[in-house]
Amino acid sequence: MSYLIQLRSFVDVYRAGSISKAAARLGVSQPAVSSHIHSLESFTGKTLFKRSSHGVVPTAEGDELARLIAHDLDAIESKLATLRGYSKRASGTISIIGPAELLWAKLSSVIQLILSDNIRFQVLTGNRKKIYASLSEGTSQIGFTTSRPDQQRFGYEEIGQEKLIVVASASIAGEIAQSDNVIEALSKLPLITYDEQLPLIREVFQEMPQFLAAIRPSLTVPDLRILERMIRHDVGWTVMPEYLCSQSIDEGQISEVDVFENLPVNSIYLVWNESALRNPLVMHVKNKIVEMAKEGDFGGRSA
Repeated sequence: MSYLIQLRSFVDVYRAGSISKAAARLGVSQPAVSSHIHSLESFTGKTLFKRSSHGVVPTAEGDELARLIAHDLDAIESKLATLRGYSKRASGTISIIGPAELLWAKLSSVIQLILSDNIRFQVLTGNRKKIYASLSEGTSQIGFTTSRPDQQRFGYEEIGQEKLIVVASASIAGEIAQSDNVIEALSKLPLITYDEQLPLIREVFQEMPQFLAAIRPSLTVPDLRILERMIRHDVGWTVMPEYLCSQSIDEGQISEVDVFENLPVNSIYLVWNESALRNPLVMHVKNKIVEMAKEGDFGGRSA
C-alpha cells in the first residue's frame, strides 16, 4: 500500500502546526487529514502528534519522521511542479514578503524581470516573526530574510550577502577619524538604531561587551531607510547594511567609519513554503529569483 498521500498530509501538518491549516493548504477536509495522520500512526505504531491549545505539536517520533521523509517528498513534488510548468504558462497572483528595507533595495529588479500580463504580485513587509508566520499560514508563498530558516519547515536557498558597516555623515566621520580612540569617540556621539535591542550594532561589536553595555540609543526608528536619511543630516552614527547607503557614500554624504578590519557579513535567503511549490507559478518565480542570484543581483553568493 502506498502512503504518499498520508505522508504529504503529515508533512503539511508538521509544518503548519495545525490540522485545519494543513487541510486548507492541501485543499481537502480536516477529517480527511486527521484520517491520514491516524493511518500513519497505525502503520508506524507511533504517536506522531500531541494536541495543544494552539494546534498540534510533533512528538520525538514525529520529528524523526519529518527529518527522514520531508526533503525527499519535497523533491518529488518539486520535479512534478516543474514538469507541469513546461506545458502551462505561468499566470496568477503570488505573494512575497520580506523586511521593508531589503525589499526597497532589491525587489524592483526582481519584479522587472518577472512581471508580465499573466503574473501579478502582492508584496508584504514584516519582521522575522511575521515573515515566517505568513509563510507558515500560506498568506505568502515566497519570502526574503537574513535569518537562516528552519530546514524542517521551509525550503530555502542563500541568494546573496549583506555587509554590515559603521556609518556617520561625512563631517562626523571626519571628526572620528582624527580622534586617537575611535571607540571612545563613538561612545560620545548620539547612537541611532532600529530598536532598543541594538540589532546590527550587537553583531558588529559582539567582541566588546563592555562597550555594548555602556551605550544607549539616543533615537530608535524601526526603519533603516529613515536612519540612513538621518545619518546624512549629521544625526549621530549607526550600523547598517552597505547596500542601503552605498549611493550616499558614493555621493560623499555618508562615510564608513573604520572600526574593525573584518566586519560581519549576513546571508540573504530566499525562503518558501514547500507546499506552495505545487503551484507552477510559485516554482517559476522561485527559480527565476535563484537564477538572478547566480548573476550576483543580491550582492554575491557563497559557493
